[in-house]
Formats: sequence, structure tokens, C-alpha cells
Amino acid sequence: MMRNSLRSHTTLVCLAICLASNSIGHSQVMLSPTFQQYQPAEAANVAPRTIQLAAQQQPDPLLRYRLWPAPEYRRPRPAMVAVNRALLLVSQVSPREKRQFLQQYDQWSASAIDEIPLEQAKAICQPFATAISVLRSGENWMDLAYDLGIEEMSTREKAATLLPEYQEMRDLARLLSLRVKVAAAEQRWEDAIADLRLGFRLSEIASHATDTLLGRVIGIAIANVMMETIEVIISQPDCPSLYWALAGVPIERMTEMRQALEYESTLASQLGNIAGLPALTNQMIGQDAAVVRLKEILDAYATDFQSTSPTSQNVVLRQLSTGLYVAMMVPMSRELLSHSPDWKDRVADLSDAEAVLRASDFELARIRDRWLAWSSLPQRQRNQIRDIRDTQMTTVSDSNTIGAQFARQLLPAVDQAFAAATEARQRHHRLISLEALRLHAGQTGELPESIQNLSPVPAWDDSLSETPFEYVRKSATHATLSRARGLRNQDDLVVEIHLQVAQ
Repeated sequence: MMRNSLRSHTTLVCLAICLASNSIGHSQVMLSPTFQQYQPAEAANVAPRTIQLAAQQQPDPLLRYRLWPAPEYRRPRPAMVAVNRALLLVSQVSPREKRQFLQQYDQWSASAIDEIPLEQAKAICQPFATAISVLRSGENWMDLAYDLGIEEMSTREKAATLLPEYQEMRDLARLLSLRVKVAAAEQRWEDAIADLRLGFRLSEIASHATDTLLGRVIGIAIANVMMETIEVIISQPDCPSLYWALAGVPIERMTEMRQALEYESTLASQLGNIAGLPALTNQMIGQDAAVVRLKEILDAYATDFQSTSPTSQNVVLRQLSTGLYVAMMVPMSRELLSHSPDWKDRVADLSDAEAVLRASDFELARIRDRWLAWSSLPQRQRNQIRDIRDTQMTTVSDSNTIGAQFARQLLPAVDQAFAAATEARQRHHRLISLEALRLHAGQTGELPESIQNLSPVPAWDDSLSETPFEYVRKSATHATLSRARGLRNQDDLVVEIHLQVAQ
């Protein structure tokens, strides 16, 4: 079963990254060097994006507006029941109406609120109204369990099961975003915030209903849609402060990757998974059995990865189907096994084919364990020793064991998934800092000289650099706010802030 699904597994995770990226706009490092190569935003030559801010006061009481269900309303019921019912209703909307909505959404996604034709926008959202009502019925249902038996599915079966649902969830997020903008234009702030809250819940449900990386990055994409929408509506003069509402969104839990990483790593638990073979025991199997097993693994590897491999690897892949591979890898394999606790005293007893087989398994286990172990460090420690960590997390680029080749194909997608999670947390902190600036301006009538020691609430630090966001005031109503540059090259490293002054 795994033999037919390895390439689709890598494709599935890469597709998830594309889906996440599209919702808002190879290396050989196994896990995200998220803190690698920080560059000041100015040095990156990225054109700043402009955000209009309307000064505001704190709500009274402070948690009058919530972007997460209040504790007294939460219920231990399965959230996916409501989501699936909503998705079923979405599927009953005509293809023409769906297509019309998506086309208009794309046209209006970059528009200012006052540029959106409100009646037309409400009309294209109307066919989905019942689905949104059903989705809202489960807003306070906090049980995220969704037992589909995916552990027994092939990757192709997982894709066929999960991708349609996740695509519809992303479309629901777009629908909620447009509804929020329409409500904001009409100053229906309770309705706008209710839809934002529903969007953040949808994000958590998509992210944690399963432990797949696909689910995590789709959930992150939905959260990004909601945060982008907030960046738009805070330009409205009457938009209430969402500082405390955003602070209540559990962004760390929503973007947690450890469980997904462990789940995905099971594919790399032993080399035989490539061909759907059981794990080897520590008993020697001999030359003939090793040749048969190697041939099955190498055939499966070439079938699953040859079309996506760089040209430099195609030669190696052609060698994999011949005895030349075994002959070429024997010296390196025996050297590798001399470091294995299980085989260092028995290396000389192994046949050439079994030495190559065991060495590939050993190297894959080494890479997988480094991948898991170094990812368990807290963020602060990862930042402090990132050079050491990056060295440990980098696969051996010149190793041609099938274990190392397999790792180089599988792991970069995980690298991108972790970068997406890190940048979502960074975006959340920046948005809260923008809200802190709004509240400061509400008290003083102008932007502050410094982003530190704001009143009445503090700005949050850049979650990537763990230092304050770089803030430069240019005038009482004009400033820039810059974030640390992460792994992925986003186009909003710098935002220009224009404070709207009440006339």
C-alpha cells in the first residue's frame, strides 16, 4: 500500500503548502531553519504595504468583543459534526453560484472596503447563508476528534478523503472574510466579529481534526485569511479595538506542529515503508533475501520519485535498478554500520547486499531521529543555538544511500510547513501590536515615538526574533513597522502605518 503512495505523500504535503500560500497571496535542511538569515526589512528591498489605522479606545468591559468562544459557552461536543453538515449544504449550492462567488472574491480581495459593491456582495453570499448558520451552531463545540481511520489509509486514500473537505473549508473562510468586510462597511460590528470568531474556530478545527501536516497548513491558511481581514477592517473609524479579542485567540495551540511532525515521521520509521514491507529484525537475512528486499525498495523508490528528482539524481536512480548500486555503496555502507550499536560488531559477517540494506535503514533512522529530536527544542533555544541546530538538522548532501535520498525527498515539505506556522504566529503578534498602536493613538491623538512602553496596553514582541518589532515613527500620523525575515519570502516584511486623524 505504501509503495503506491510515497510520491503522493510528498505531493500531498507540498500541495498543502501551496494551498496555504494561495490563501494569502529544496533545501536539504530537514526542519525549518526559521531563524536563519535574519535580514532587516529595509535590506531585503521589499516594498512596504500600507495599513490605515483608526485610533480607538478600549471596550468596556474589556472582553466585550471576543474572537474565541467565552468559557461559559464552550461544550465538549464534536465540532466536525457541524462542519460536515455545513460542507454538505455548501455542496448543494449550484456550480454557477460557487464560481460566481469565487470570481468576485478574487476581484475584491485586494479592494478597500468602500470599493466593494455591498448589494452585489451580499447577493453572492446569500446562497451560502444556511451553511453558515449550521456552521455557527457548532461554534462552541470544542471536541476536535475526527476518527476517519486514516492510520489504515494509503496516502492516496487520505488525499481523496481529506482534500475535498479542506478545499471547501478554505472557501468557507473566504466567504466569512467577505461577510466581515460587508458588515464592517455597514458598521454591523457584532456581526463582523461573530464571523471572525467563527473563522478562527474553523481554523482550529481544520488544523487539529487530524494530525496531518495537510490539516495544519490548511488551518493556518484559514487563520491568515481572518487576520488579513482584520488588517482591512481596522481602517474603519468605528471599528472597535480587537486587542484583547486577538490576545484571546490560542494561536500557539492552533499552529502547534509537534504532533503532526510525529505522525508524518512514521512514514520514515524504516526504509521498507517505501515498498510496503515490514520492518527488519536484528537477525541477519543473508545475501539473497537482502537482494530481493533491496530490489523491491529500489524499484519503488525509482517509480515514486524519478519524475520529481533533480537531473543530478537521475543517474543514481538508473543505477539503483542494477547491481552497480550495491557494488558502489558497499564501502560507505560498512563504514556507516561501524557506528551502529546493533551492527558494529557484526559488520564483517554481513553480505554486501545486506550491508547496503542495513546501512540505508540506519542512516534513515539517524536522520529521522535528528529531525524529531532537534524539533523538540523550545523556540528560544532554537533561536539561541540555531547555527549548531542547522548543522545537526542538515542531511548529508553527498550521501547516496537510499535512506538519505528518501529523506531529502520527504523532509523539505515539512520545513515549509513549520515556516508557515512560525509566520502565522508572527502575523498574530504584529496584528496585536497594531491594535496597541491604535489604543495609544486613541489616548494621545498621535503615533508614539517608540513602540515600547505604550499606554494603555503593550505591543507584543516579534515571535520570530523574540525582540520588539522594528518601529520607526516618521511623523505624528506616519510610521513603519517591520518584522524579522523568516524562511519564506513574504511581501509584507514592512508595513507603512497611516493614522487617521478624527476631523
